Amino acid sequence: MNTVLRGRDGLEVVVSREGPFTPIGERLNPTNKPRLQRAYDTGNWAYVQRDAKRQVRAGARVIDVNTGDPHHDIEERKMRDAVRAVQEAVEVPVSVDSYTVDVLLAGLEVAEGRPIVNSVPFEAEYMDELLPAIAEHGAAMIGMCTKGGAAMPENAAERVENARDLIAAAGEHGVKPEDIIIDPVCLPIGASDTYGPGLIEAIHILAEEDGMNMSIGLSNVSFGLPNRRPLNAAALLMAIEAGLTAAILDMTHKETRHAVLAANLVHGLDEFSSGWIRNYRDEEARKERLEQRRAAKAGRATAPKAPPAPTGRAPMEL
Repeated sequence: MNTVLRGRDGLEVVVSREGPFTPIGERLNPTNKPRLQRAYDTGNWAYVQRDAKRQVRAGARVIDVNTGDPHHDIEERKMRDAVRAVQEAVEVPVSVDSYTVDVLLAGLEVAEGRPIVNSVPFEAEYMDELLPAIAEHGAAMIGMCTKGGAAMPENAAERVENARDLIAAAGEHGVKPEDIIIDPVCLPIGASDTYGPGLIEAIHILAEEDGMNMSIGLSNVSFGLPNRRPLNAAALLMAIEAGLTAAILDMTHKETRHAVLAANLVHGLDEFSSGWIRNYRDEEARKERLEQRRAAKAGRATAPKAPPAPTGRAPMEL
């Protein structure tokens, strides 16, 4: 199954098991990021655009935009401005991300191309407002395997049942299965020994039996645990092997980037290993530039001070 996304200028990204894994850049979320929050608050869109460009250079194929303001009327305006700014800076599609229906609709109004709406829980209040708008705009959506408020699925069976019910409900509003990316709900595996197996099993079932595309919020897997980046990378590889086709993650983290590139390479989705080799060369070039800057800085710090310039006055006799 192919879920087709498009950027403002027509760049297509196809989410599919037959194609490369789709990293969705997560960095434009102001949670615990005071500098980004200030940029949103003050309209410093150049800062936001720089971060979006950095994520694309690192390999993100979609940029998630989350303005995160608790005042919904203000967040609607910020979302509109942020989506416009990001689409001016990068060619890849955007993901409009909020827990608030009005904010999602505000972002959807100005998003060009074919964006993702992130996300739609299996709750009538949300679905009745969001699904008709998604169908009208011809957008794609991330559908969460939650059901009934904040209740989270405890096992694979609940995830699969919720996902199938959500797909059926979306179909009643004109949203086709190929326009839905299921979020099987990644919970912190340190909180329960069942969360990891339940997630992987649900991904496997929904991929093999339903052919669905799926995405998770990768950082959730390691929440509360030390040494998070290697754990995220390992969990991502297991999820991709089970059938995961996308994830909201940070491609500027080397461990995550390596996991994505390695999965594409091993699955035969990186022709002539070009992506893997290009990333290696880029990393080596960055290291060389960093070493040069450090050497230049060290040279300035240890260089002998020049003698004072002559004043032109005759020396004083003693």
